[in-house]
Amino acid sequence: MKQWHKGAAYKEALKTLLIPIFLSTEQAMEWGSHLSAKQHATLFQTQCALSDAARVESNSQRKLDLAMQSQLMREAAQAFVVQS
Repeated sequence: MKQWHKGAAYKEALKTLLIPIFLSTEQAMEWGSHLSAKQHATLFQTQCALSDAARVESNSQRKLDLAMQSQLMREAAQAFVVQS
């Protein structure tokens, strides 16, 4: 399993990005469409860590909750638009 999410740079970046608990795809995409490039990178790393956590979770309800939030984070990340 990747360990980059334990690094100081990632932890510092996470302090500047408060990721909500998404309730819908629409909410995730709307939120994700307003991110900066740095915030997008942090969201992507967080989504990967959450996906890894869901993969190894033994409690089925917790696994489902983690997987759902991971999917919504992925959709938020896909809504990111590069500003030119």
